[in-house]
Amino acid sequence: MKPPGLVAACCVFALAYAGTIATQTTPTPIQAVQTFSLPEQPVSLTEDTIKRFLFGFAPVAATVREVDGRGEAAERTVVLDVKAAEYGFASFSDWVNTTNTIMVTYHWATNPDPRAEVDKAIAAIPSMPNLSDQEKADMIAGLKAGLAKVENAKPTPENMAIVQKHLRTLKPFYELWAAPPG
Repeated sequence: MKPPGLVAACCVFALAYAGTIATQTTPTPIQAVQTFSLPEQPVSLTEDTIKRFLFGFAPVAATVREVDGRGEAAERTVVLDVKAAEYGFASFSDWVNTTNTIMVTYHWATNPDPRAEVDKAIAAIPSMPNLSDQEKADMIAGLKAGLAKVENAKPTPENMAIVQKHLRTLKPFYELWAAPPG
């Protein structure tokens, strides 16, 4: 049997610890691949860039998962910058821009007419009975805005040529990038 003072002290400690944990802010999660993200700064792709991406993707993505939610953002960034540099990228941000450039280029290579896809989606909206007129208008406006972003992100012919050589190899990475979050 434990003395009542020890039991009370343990309870107070447990409550204080739980209170400390509850008041801490959760760090923003880092994603290795963000669905349908456009690069902040498109990258000029080369065979070497594709090779570094292919060899470096799994280790960099694993490091992202490893550091996710640990320590301060600046500390995580340093770790990610070091890991990306191991594969020839200037920084983690450079790796993300390269990844998104490759994925956007792959999308264009395999879906060369985004306007037709959007026009088809827009044509289907008026017949959706569960949406109000305002919701339909908002959806159409969103699709048109999204199309404008996609058309502005059309890759260079040089990037298209490089990615088209690697479509089969890049397909699993594209499927990660294009997958709905879940």
